[in-house]
Amino acid sequence: MSSDSKLLLGLILGAATGAVAGLLLAPASGKETRENLSEKAGELKGDLDKKVNELSKKLHELDKESVNDFKEKFSDVKTSVKEKFDKVSAKVKDLEKELSEKIESIRKETKTMDSNANSI
Repeated sequence: MSSDSKLLLGLILGAATGAVAGLLLAPASGKETRENLSEKAGELKGDLDKKVNELSKKLHELDKESVNDFKEKFSDVKTSVKEKFDKVSAKVKDLEKELSEKIESIRKETKTMDSNANSI
């Protein structure tokens, strides 16, 4: 349970307990007490509806913020991965070229050695 939910629940329970205790301890007739209880219950319901709406709005805003944050972070990660891929790809191409040059050099040396061996 989130801290906002706990706070809301505590406020509601505290208000309800206070209202009921105040009405039951007040010197009023049974009919007046029932009317007062009914009135306080209506007020409490209105307060509860208001708090639920506020909490719902906060959650909706939080969802939007979370999605936007995720999109930004994903974009950053995507850019970073692309940059690293490009660097690695360039290195691989450089290594392929270097390897190809070494292979060609070894072939030339092999031909030279074969020619020298045949001439002996």
